[in-house]
Amino acid sequence: MPAPSHERPREALHRHTGKGASATRWASALLRRTSEPRRLLRIVAGPRPAGSARPTSMLALCFLALCAACLDDASETAATGDAATADLFAPWPGDESLQVAAEPSLVVGLDESLPLDGSVDAVFFGDRIAIANRMSREVLILDAAGGLIARHGRRGEGPGEYTNLSGIARHGDGLVTWDSNQFRVTLLDASGEYVRDTRLRRRGRELVSIVGAFGGSVLLEISEMGFPGLTAVGPMEIRQPVAYEIARLADGEVVFEGARPGEEKWAAREVEADGGRTHGGLPLVFGRTAVSAVTDRYAYLATTDSITITRYDEAGTGADTSFEQPTESANADWAQFVRDTIRARLDSTGPGQIVLGGRNFMEHITGFRLRLLEDLPARPTLPVFSDLKGGADGLLWIREYPDPFQEQVAWVGFSEAWERKKRLAMPASLAVLDISEDRILVQTKGALDETLIEVYPIER
Repeated sequence: MPAPSHERPREALHRHTGKGASATRWASALLRRTSEPRRLLRIVAGPRPAGSARPTSMLALCFLALCAACLDDASETAATGDAATADLFAPWPGDESLQVAAEPSLVVGLDESLPLDGSVDAVFFGDRIAIANRMSREVLILDAAGGLIARHGRRGEGPGEYTNLSGIARHGDGLVTWDSNQFRVTLLDASGEYVRDTRLRRRGRELVSIVGAFGGSVLLEISEMGFPGLTAVGPMEIRQPVAYEIARLADGEVVFEGARPGEEKWAAREVEADGGRTHGGLPLVFGRTAVSAVTDRYAYLATTDSITITRYDEAGTGADTSFEQPTESANADWAQFVRDTIRARLDSTGPGQIVLGGRNFMEHITGFRLRLLEDLPARPTLPVFSDLKGGADGLLWIREYPDPFQEQVAWVGFSEAWERKKRLAMPASLAVLDISEDRILVQTKGALDETLIEVYPIER
């Protein structure tokens, strides 16, 4: 059973809960649609103060007007609540359907004079691109053609310096960066120059990342490392909560705390004779997870169990919007393909150079994961969607969940009024970082396993 959501109100403000990414995104490189189309039932919304019960019925919104061509019988559907024959991720009459170009217009990371680290983050920044290069502790500002305009940052603990540059986000006309070691956000201006920084509440062993900035606040995601306990246990299904905080950039005050059920995993802890412990897990095949995003004015939290998205303002007040669709059954061949893909990737893992306690770390952890893989469960249905993304175009984008043989995947973009504005189709293998009016930003690997940032034009 999913873990319950938890949240705590701060001061007199009313709060509400609520995020992550697809558990099997790595398997989406090979995709082909074979299933029956999903159907959009209705969209519902309404604010809920913290501590209030979920309403048993919700008002259907009329702002998403489905034309008669999209419905079997519009009047009957409205009266009875029967399913409308519209698929949230399919083309709709009257909306703007777009396609990503077959080849990138720009590739960053191939030039030896501007190499990228193995771990980077990037966003569109006006007509430019901002890249957080983690190992060099630098923010790189590139023009639309990929030319270096400016670079900011270096190793250190002073103003404009980083010990672990682990995230970047747009903020008005400037940028916000995140140092997860110092629990510090740094504001940069439109030219990428240092403005000021704010330290946020320090955490323990949790992994803290920045989802994005909106208004005068940031949304943080907090994930636990491992799972509680010391004795041998499992393998078993676990789903640990993912926590979220909205903090003010001005003073670091946390105005909202909430949680969502995190990634479903098949996990174990093994205890060796010398007392050493190995613990961890693999994502369930077709498992559910938490997802989150921010746009210019709002933060969004959800899980892929259902398309119920909670939108928060800067005060931490939330309102739900739900898209109801039937679930899609998962083919047994799909699950086996996913398991085979995991095994092939584990079998190809090299030994590496790290030795801990007299054991080669990579060989040890690969063997542990292969043992987990032997009985890795698969969910009987696919998640109803896979990801959220707040685009540089101001839209909230929702990504469909593709089956493992589907070649193309659809993203649909919604305005703040929950009007569907665009549908964007692209290869399911693309790991999207950002979406603008006419381009998408993608992270990938080159022929020599080097990290690359690519820009693909959007074709109409």
